[in-house]
Order: sequence, then C-alpha cells, then structure tokens
Amino acid sequence: MSEEEKLKAGMVAIRSGERGRAASIFAEIVKSNPLSEQGWYLLGISCTAPDQREYCFRRVITLNPNNQEATNQLVSLSKLIIAQPPAWASQPPAIQNTSTPATTTISPFVYEENIPSPVGNKESVKFLEDTYPKVEQQKKAVVQPKKSNKVLIFSLLSIPILIGFGFAIAYLLYPKQSFTNLPATQIPLPLLPASSPTPLPPTAIPTAMPTVEYTAIYEKAPCPFDTPVFSDTDCGYLIVPEDRTGDPTHTIRLAVAVYHSTSENPEHPVMFLQGGPGAGAVQLSADAYDFLVAPFLSERDFIVFDQRGTGLSEPFLHCDELKKIYSQDIHGLIPSTTRELVYSNAFLSCNGLMKAQGVKLNAYTTVESAADVRDILKVLGYEKVNLYGASYGTRLAQVVMRDHAQIVQSAILDSVVPIETNLFNKYADSSESALKTLFDTCAADLECNTAYPDLETVFWDLVTKLDARPVTVTTSTYPIGTVTESVTGSTFRSIILGSIKSSYFLSTAPQTIHRFELGDYSTLIAAQYGLPFAFEDISPGLYISMMCHEHILTTTPEELQNISTRRGVKDYGWLPFQGNADNIFETCKSWGSVSPYLGENDPVISDIPSLIITGKYDPVTPPVYGQQIAERLSNSYYFEFSNLGHTPTAADGTGCAMDIAIAFLADPTVEPDRSCLDNLEKEEFLVPYTGNPPLSLDKTTIMGVSVDAPEDWYNIGDGFFFRGSSSLDITQIGVLRAILSAEELKDWFSLSIYGYRGLDTAPVKASQLEVNNLTWTLYTSTSNGRPVDIAMADYKGNSLVILMFSHIDEREALYQTIFLPMVESAK
Repeated sequence: MSEEEKLKAGMVAIRSGERGRAASIFAEIVKSNPLSEQGWYLLGISCTAPDQREYCFRRVITLNPNNQEATNQLVSLSKLIIAQPPAWASQPPAIQNTSTPATTTISPFVYEENIPSPVGNKESVKFLEDTYPKVEQQKKAVVQPKKSNKVLIFSLLSIPILIGFGFAIAYLLYPKQSFTNLPATQIPLPLLPASSPTPLPPTAIPTAMPTVEYTAIYEKAPCPFDTPVFSDTDCGYLIVPEDRTGDPTHTIRLAVAVYHSTSENPEHPVMFLQGGPGAGAVQLSADAYDFLVAPFLSERDFIVFDQRGTGLSEPFLHCDELKKIYSQDIHGLIPSTTRELVYSNAFLSCNGLMKAQGVKLNAYTTVESAADVRDILKVLGYEKVNLYGASYGTRLAQVVMRDHAQIVQSAILDSVVPIETNLFNKYADSSESALKTLFDTCAADLECNTAYPDLETVFWDLVTKLDARPVTVTTSTYPIGTVTESVTGSTFRSIILGSIKSSYFLSTAPQTIHRFELGDYSTLIAAQYGLPFAFEDISPGLYISMMCHEHILTTTPEELQNISTRRGVKDYGWLPFQGNADNIFETCKSWGSVSPYLGENDPVISDIPSLIITGKYDPVTPPVYGQQIAERLSNSYYFEFSNLGHTPTAADGTGCAMDIAIAFLADPTVEPDRSCLDNLEKEEFLVPYTGNPPLSLDKTTIMGVSVDAPEDWYNIGDGFFFRGSSSLDITQIGVLRAILSAEELKDWFSLSIYGYRGLDTAPVKASQLEVNNLTWTLYTSTSNGRPVDIAMADYKGNSLVILMFSHIDEREALYQTIFLPMVESAK
C-alpha cells in the first residue's frame, strides 16, 4: 500500500470514528517516512491526548514552519501543553483502544465536518467529500480533562531492557534487581555526602589486554536530523578501532552531535549517556530537544553520541531474524512446543550473519564504550566533562569515572545501575520490593484501601491463579494485525511492574490489579498495541552481547533457576531470551560471549562530585541501588522522589528533578536545594467512579440533536466525549446519526460475518424508553470484554444512536449518571 493509499485509509478511519485505527495507520506512515508532513499532521488530528497532539504538530512545524494549520492546532493546545513529549517520540505510538474497530470500509453513520483538512492533499480531501455527506460543522470547543492523558504503552512491558530516557521513545524496559531483601518502606534515610577522616582509596584500574596504539579520528558530517530552530549544532563521526586490543585498522564509526552553548564563556560540557543497553541517543536528542538538551545550553555545550552498535553508529547490530521470529510469536504463529528452538535458531542466525560481516561481538562492552567517551572528548577538544547518565547510562558513567577519572568533572546518575550488581540475580528482589512499596502505600491510603482492600493478597492470588490457568487475550487492529497472548501470572506481574515503573501509569496500578480480577484486561490490551514495536530503535545484537557478557555469565544456571522459582517470575522476565536458566546460558555460550575479565565489574570508589537521583517506586533500579553507590562516592548527594518510578529527570513533570540537576552542575561542591521535594504531589491512585459526586452535564447540539453531555470530558469530535481519567481509560460516550432505521442498524451490528462491527457479540435488547417523542431501544454488549451500552431510535427518516464504552467496575454508575441522562435529554 502506497503512502497516498494509507493516507486515504487513515482519513476514512477518522471519518468512521475509528480514531485508534486511524492513528495506527498514520503512525505506520511516519515510521516509514519521518518527513511526511501530512502523516504527522493527521496523526496529531487522530490522537486524543494533548501531549501526543502537541508533539505531532511540532513535528509538522519542524518540517514546514509556514504550516498554518499545525500552528493553529498548537495555539488551541496552548493551555494543555505538557513538558514531556509522548513515549513514542521517535517511533510510532502505541495506541490505546478508545473506539470499536470496524471491519468494513462502508459505514452507515453520518459525521460532522469538524476534522481539519490534511496538509496539501486535495485528492484525499476530495476522496472524503465523495464518500461522506457534509453537514454543518460542530462549534463546541474541546473540553479540557482534569488530568492529561499520557500514553506510554511500552513502559508497560517488562522485557529486560534497561533504557534510560526511554520515556521519550517508549523504552522503559529491562530486568530488575535489588541489592538486598530490605523492603523499600524500610530503606534508610537518603545518604548525604560527608567528609571522611580516612578517604576511601580510588578504585584500581582493571587488568585488561594491552591496548594497541591508534589515533582517534573525528569526521564532520551533516546532522542526520532536522536541527532545532535557533540551535547551533555540529555533527560527525568518531572513528576508533572496534577492538582496542586487536587490529587498529578494523574501525567503527560512532555518531556524535554537539549542541553549542549560548554562553560566550561556556563551562565544562555535559555528555548524555543513553540507557539500554542498545538504545540510540542522537536522534532522541533532536526529538526531545526542548527538555533534554535546551535546559543545559545557557551555561554549557551538550554532547550526545550513539554508543557502539546502536542508533546511527556503524555498524548497527541489528538482528532481523530475531525481530521476524518475535513478530511471528506475538501473532500466534509459533507453537509453544517449538518456541525455544525457533528463538535459539534466530539467535544463531543473527550471530552468524554479524560475524560473517566481520563484527567482533566481544568488543561491544561497557568498558569499550567508556573508552569511546574518553576519545570523543579528546577529538572535540574538551578537557573535562560532566556526565549525565540515565538507567543503563549510569553504569557507563561509573565505568568512565573508574577507568578515566581524569576527564570527569562531575556526574549526574539518574536511576542507578551499580557496576557490581547482577541484574538477573537481583531481579526478583528489586521487583518484589517495588511491589511491596505499592501495596503498603495503597493500604495506608484510605480511598485506595477502601476501593481495593487487601491489594497484596489479591495480587498474589491472581498470579497463582493465572499461572495455573492462563487466559488468552487477543487484540486486532490495523496495521499490527491480530496479537494473541497467553496471560500467565508472570505476564500479569510484568504488566504491574511496568505500570509502577512509569510515573504516567503509577496511579493506575491498583486499579489494573482490581480490573484483572474482574476480567477487564484493558491494561494488557493497551500494552499489546505496543508489542510489535518492542524491538524498534533497539540494537538486539548489542543488547544480547552486553547482557550475556556483563550479567548472565557472571552468575550460574543454578542461581538463575532458583530465582525463576520465585512467585510470578518463571521465564517471562528474561525476554528476548527464551526458556529456563540452562537455555539462557546455552544461548550466551552459542553467542560466543565470555565472562568479564578480572576487575571489569569492580565497583567505582571515587570522590568525584556526583548527584544520585532515584524514584521510590522504581522496580528496575530501586532506591537501594542509589544508596549502595552513594556509600562509595564520598562527594555524592542522594535525592529520592517519593511519587515517581524510573528516571525522575525525565518523568518529573514539575521540573524539580531537572532543576536539581542544573543546580548541581552550577556548583558540584554544594548540595542542591531540596525544598522542591517537599512540594511533590502525593500519588493519587485511581479508584472506580461510584456516582458521587454527580457529573456535571452541559447541553450541546450534535448533528442537529440537543443532548446533555459530560461537561469536563474531552470533546474529541464526531459526537464523542472521552473521559481520559488515565492513559488506559477507554470510557467514552457519543451521539451518532445513521442513514439506516434503528432496526436495520441493529441488524448491521448483529452480523457475525463482519465481527459484530467490533463488538464481541450481537447487541442484546435490555429495555425500551419513550421520551421527547422518541422511542429508544436500549441494548447491551461488550467489546474486548468491556461493557458497551447502545441506544437506538428512529429519527427523521434515519436513526439516532447513543453509544457508551466503559469499564466493568464503573458501568452501572456511568449508566445512571451519563448514559440514561443523555438518552432522556436527546431531542
């Protein structure tokens, strides 16, 4: 399908009310063509969350500063601007299921002309005009929700990838661990730097193979991204030996970008170290420029590079065979009896292909990346640098501090991974500690505990139940196809861990547990939309090499097997590795990985000024990790955010974390002001709506029909109002007019050959209601197991339809306070 055909299909989906499907189509367009001005614009139109819309329209302005339509959209969003870009900033968004999918391109519904025209696509406009009749444009302004709808679907996946700034590109994935079994609620007070009469000796440089003589080269090149407006940016490639102990003529090229300071006398630069391992950083720096790069430029240059094997660096250690097998797996095409063998063959295929291309996989280590940092600084002419590492990037920062201390001015360590900590061995401890924090916090909160009593017991009972009798959940939408997942206790546990890892999902975690118990799998369904993109913008080859070398081969199969017997762990936590502990070890051996050399995983002991930032709920890099490393960094400051999970400098919408980081860089010898920590909002967990307080209704006219609609819900167009209480909320209600009679429309919904038009079953008549000279027939059904209420009435030769989508635990309250009042008010 050509881009033009996809644009048409997406626009038809918008007109049919299928915004989720439309967004998926436009996401596919911008994924394959990031320069598609029309694609970005229409993606913004089809999304509902203001942060998503803003990001898309800003991409349009980047491509065409004179685009007035996008400018107007940004102006209308000015009161809803969110500091962070959406999770999918450099890859297509994972779209939540906010409308029923249709299975045909012909719809009986008539829509109002309130969708802005696509940019410069007159043919597509004509296509729509020829397909649907025009009616008078709806004048009602969009209502602001009380809480922004942040869709960060990938952070719900607990695939073991430790991405640092993944919040910006949907990478909050990685195995978790804990230094001790101490629950997070019993963690000691934050450690402050203190003078020591007997300073700890610096860490000895590890013993390694002799390094060959070579000269690092910097080759300038055009920036591979659209440079932000008014920025002074240079780009190029660092050329160094792939293996500094081997052939110096066998080189690799590392993509580098330098954003220059606006100061005439800039201070030492800051270098951002991306997480992963395996995520790119150069493109991210452009996509997330406003909040990742710009805050530093008033005082210093900002340096970013794609670590060896990742992003735009050459070679990029891709693994097409693994991605292909993974895609087949999530689409239910690989039998469980052969899964381990199929994945094993994919690993061997990827490994063999990279080796045939001359790649020396054992050269892709954190120690080598640390030497890359040193060489980048040298070729760019800087003497010292302030390191800024996030998640896995903190491990790289520590190795630089240990092996190349002479170049480090200071270090910001956000969500710390201690060098000496084995992520696989500590996975169960760290994740259980985070879960315990969640359960204890909910139990201490009156509203949460009332809504979800004994949450901890409910959770572990569900884990046991799902392990014994897994349920199958299937999601189908264009362009990802049908995704089928067998939901075990491990799957469920992983979903909850992903929720508390991300500050955008944290408030939904108790509710997700409760709804799972009721059979409402909304969170899992939302996560399934992101599954096809799990390996996008990640270097599988680099990830596998580092995890095998630095973690798996530092433990034993027996130790891993013991961990896999812990509640809810089993094998799911080790993706993309498959099978039991023996299988994982065999995979690493067949990959050609070797154990770390002597001293490679030794901890850093240093007096380099360091800022340690952590989130209380983080199951990936829990607070105890930050405290662990603070004990070895004599000039460190420890800051724990009581309402956040992973990477607070990215996730903190108040700006407190970034302000602390900026203040630290201004004078690393002085502890930054802590007062903003006292002003952090307490996490408010979502609880089901019970009907109190009553919702405010506002009279509005849709398609010539006057109805009472929810006043503080989103008016998302086409007669629909979306609540958006969280990024996982599917609650919405809408008014439609159809060219069929009410009875014909009921039959239209009842055709199983068309999948009941997105319903699980044909609508079932519940009652009849006569009001305002209209005879309404009320029906019930479900979509993905969640309640759908439908009211149909004949009206002026065609029919009126009122649809409400809700969650199981709120359906009755919303039926009485929203659905029936809207039906009774229609005239």
